[in-house]
Amino acid sequence: MKLWKLEAIRGLAALYVAIGHTVHEPIFILRFGQEAVIVFFLISGFVIEYSHHYTKDKSFKNFFMRRFTRIYSVFIPMLIIAAAIVQPNLADWCFWKTLAGNLLMLQDFEAVKPNVIVPTLFASALWSLHYEWWFYMIYHPFCSQVRRNRQSLLIAASSILSALIYAYFPHAAPRLLMYFVIWWAGVDLARSYISHGRVRARDVFPSGLSIVVVTAILLWGAFTYYKTGATIKFGIHPILELRHFFAAGVTLMAALIWQKAKWIGFTLLKPAVIIAPISYSIYISHQPLLANATYLHAAGNTKIEYALYFVILLAFCWATELKLYPALKAMQNRRMPDTP
Repeated sequence: MKLWKLEAIRGLAALYVAIGHTVHEPIFILRFGQEAVIVFFLISGFVIEYSHHYTKDKSFKNFFMRRFTRIYSVFIPMLIIAAAIVQPNLADWCFWKTLAGNLLMLQDFEAVKPNVIVPTLFASALWSLHYEWWFYMIYHPFCSQVRRNRQSLLIAASSILSALIYAYFPHAAPRLLMYFVIWWAGVDLARSYISHGRVRARDVFPSGLSIVVVTAILLWGAFTYYKTGATIKFGIHPILELRHFFAAGVTLMAALIWQKAKWIGFTLLKPAVIIAPISYSIYISHQPLLANATYLHAAGNTKIEYALYFVILLAFCWATELKLYPALKAMQNRRMPDTP
């Protein structure tokens, strides 16, 4: 069952990121795409827990295949089309290394974070897929092997410990584990909603408190970095990670307050539900197909050029997320029938 409020936020967040990247000199209000991705993380944790709760077959095989189909049914076509547009040097070993790393979900935004395993390929927005995928892979075995009443506390403690390690050794592994609590906060929100029909603040307290503590650690780390005389920039390490956790805390607080206010005014966002079914494909493909595209530059008219880019983007989203993915999902359901 779809929850229209989540669908509206998901669609709006995807549209916001796409517009922010497409407008070459965005106004101030469009410069918070990173924060929009953090909203995606929270929604993703909620949706995965909500879906898994109502899934009959809770085996890892079923979970893995459904997540793999969802992610790669759009991701692989996007890489193929982007490669056709960009035409990378196929004799370059670095290209194949980066491609392999992206297919294995090891990519991150190299320009703004230290010690990245491999850079994103064709689109900087792909950095979040690395986190999403490994959050999925941690989620299922963790939920299967750890007692439920201990899970949120362990995740909170792990995130704080990882943040302390990251302050001295800013590498990929502690960074991933540090961020997991943001995604897990979405899991806590879903569990509370499933149990009570609404979210109770006490049910998200462990993850919420951990986010606050990690924010404080990152603030201390940023101050220490500043004291060394290094240049501090709003969009790169160590401020970027601080922005992410601050955004997570603010989003959680705003959601609880808005719920208490009975979601007043939320219906104004309902039109964004229209975008939700293609929000994932818009998010990962808007840079090569629209924002950074130049392959139709010969058209000689900027308005016509970008209109065509937009049509091509929508066609890609329609073909992959509304046609290919449902077809693959239907095949999978025939092989392993699951949800009612």
